Amino acid sequence: GDANDYVGKGLSGGQIVVYPPRASRFDSHRNVIVGNVCLFGATSGEAFIAGIAAERFAVRNSGALAVVEGVGDHGCEYMTGGRVVVLGDVGRNFAAGMSGGLAYVLADGFDALCNRESVDLETVHGEEARWLEQTVQRHAELTGSKHAQNIVERFAELLPKFVKVFPRDYKRVLAENTTESIAENTADEKPADKPAANLVDIEDALVDESLLSDRAGKLDKLRGFAKYARRGDRYRSARKRISDWDEISQRQTKSQLQVQAARCIDCGVPFCQSDRDGCPIGNVIPKWNDLVFRDQWRAAFDRLMATNNFPEFTGRVCPAPCEGACVAGISELPVAIKSIEAAIIDHAWEMGWMRPNPPKRRSPWRVAVVGSGPAGLAAADQLNSVGHQVTVFEREDRVGGLLTYGIPNMKLEKRLVQRRVDKMAAEGIEFITNAHIGVTHPASDLLTFDAILLATGATWPRDLAIEGRSLEGVHFAMEYLTASTKTLLLHKKNGVISALGKRVVVIGGGDTGNDCIGTAVRQGAASVTNFELLPQPPRQRAADNPWPQYPRVYRVDYGHEEVVSRWGKDPRIYSISAKRFLGSEGRLHGIETVRVEWTRDGDRWTMREIEASEEVVEADLVFLAMGFLGPENKVVEELGVRQGARSNVETGEGSYRTNVEKVFAAGDCRRGQSLVVWGINEGRMAAREIDSWLRSGSGGSHLPISGGIIPRTVSAAIKVPA
Repeated sequence: GDANDYVGKGLSGGQIVVYPPRASRFDSHRNVIVGNVCLFGATSGEAFIAGIAAERFAVRNSGALAVVEGVGDHGCEYMTGGRVVVLGDVGRNFAAGMSGGLAYVLADGFDALCNRESVDLETVHGEEARWLEQTVQRHAELTGSKHAQNIVERFAELLPKFVKVFPRDYKRVLAENTTESIAENTADEKPADKPAANLVDIEDALVDESLLSDRAGKLDKLRGFAKYARRGDRYRSARKRISDWDEISQRQTKSQLQVQAARCIDCGVPFCQSDRDGCPIGNVIPKWNDLVFRDQWRAAFDRLMATNNFPEFTGRVCPAPCEGACVAGISELPVAIKSIEAAIIDHAWEMGWMRPNPPKRRSPWRVAVVGSGPAGLAAADQLNSVGHQVTVFEREDRVGGLLTYGIPNMKLEKRLVQRRVDKMAAEGIEFITNAHIGVTHPASDLLTFDAILLATGATWPRDLAIEGRSLEGVHFAMEYLTASTKTLLLHKKNGVISALGKRVVVIGGGDTGNDCIGTAVRQGAASVTNFELLPQPPRQRAADNPWPQYPRVYRVDYGHEEVVSRWGKDPRIYSISAKRFLGSEGRLHGIETVRVEWTRDGDRWTMREIEASEEVVEADLVFLAMGFLGPENKVVEELGVRQGARSNVETGEGSYRTNVEKVFAAGDCRRGQSLVVWGINEGRMAAREIDSWLRSGSGGSHLPISGGIIPRTVSAAIKVPA
């Protein structure tokens, strides 16, 4: 018969079999037979259930074997060991926080229902497939399930449809410890796996709410910045991560983040949220740090989303000027703001707080947004939230602009971008891809909209006009990164531009140059070298770079670390200039270089070449990562929008309106090359101005302004005493 909640809670041995009465005429796999939270915290034993289990099945399972014919939402959440076989439909958020054990699922559409933050989805084969068949056979014999017996009889046909859910942490530990293969474990027909020795149960690391609250009471919030060491998100092992395209960072546990939040002091004037040196969008950082410290994650999420549309992006790719402006950073290391931000939004997705929320009412106004990078998406999100009908035009085949094709997958996984785009689409925003306005689609088509926002970015790359530039093998960095990401998303082995077996030179530093380095390493380059025209930065702030300015100091980023792990040497060569590209038969084979020296006269720097320092560096591929000059001009020219001296779209001071009626601009096409977080701010503020303009005469906009510190000016007539 059927059973209620908590069947097998804390199971630590023995065998549970649940099946309908033998005289029942209904299909067991289409009906719920056990309630919520079954097998919670099970450590060993077996459970065979002929029917569907409700929500949160096998949460925190650390050693039991379970076979079930369907599960509700949040199945296998925080599981650390054991095996679960699901022979039917699953609910949403399957495997959230799963760090150990294995699950085998036979369900239609499973990929969309699985939370893949911590797991990989694989096929089942070899000895593991034989173990799976035997386990389903045992289930059929013990429960009398016709559904299970049908699967056994058609096992060869259905095997390709089984999905193996394999936690990445578990996989990594197995590889590091060179333990027996999963196939060998399954051949022994052990009923369950023990969690790997050094794998931490996620909820053990988090502890329960009462302990977290107790811990918050014991942490010293007043002196935390001095008493507790800073800990940011760590990178995965460089030697391991260069063999995959998965995210490079490892997230901290709740308890670790609580300690980091305790380092955020009551500083009075929080420079971290200043829009000049700190956060451009004015995130109210001390507030959500304090809420995380108090274990009030939902409130922290609400506070974060009030100022930032896309914290899952900024929490991964932003260089964190907020940390450079952190008051604690005057005498100690700054608070790990970026890590806390990423953890808040990741937790929100896991908890299901990021559901589509379409506006209750629609306005009569239609807005066209050209470009789907950070500025375009932020503006679209804001305008849609107040009911406007928003259509976003993207020239590429996927939405996201820079977020999709300008930042490699190991730094920002594309599933995160697509997840957010899917949410925005569900809220009513229309996305049109392969629409290059001014090229494939005339800009005049946009004039039917009530307002137009240009958010095309600054995509015109700075070139290096030296001899040999036209040789095959010299590419712009963004051309390379785009081709690499497209190859990855299309599951191709090699792309149009591949560094496999090539001697690679990246000219230019910054994030783009570093991304080229990391991409080339993963593609199997023979060597990677990075040219920097400027001298090596100091390891500490220089006298002309005081707090709270962003610290211009020497850093080892993920790409540099990966080159060191591969070849034992940092790839960067400072104070070097490329004179000409060398080649034969139209193909690059080297670069003629010269060393340079920089001297300073007041605020002015001058560069001179050092005599007899010429050198030829062998190269098969060169990537130019020297920044961007401005927007591409097709749509701008066709609409008749005025551009400034630096080719950026010209708008009035403090405004986003162009010289053309109903045409606005935001992001890098307006302000020049900048950070993702500045793009978000531009999109938000442009959306407010568009909303106000559309509603002129009806009360103006209710969209928020930036939430940072209001700039103050001091009258020139006021004399400050010495």
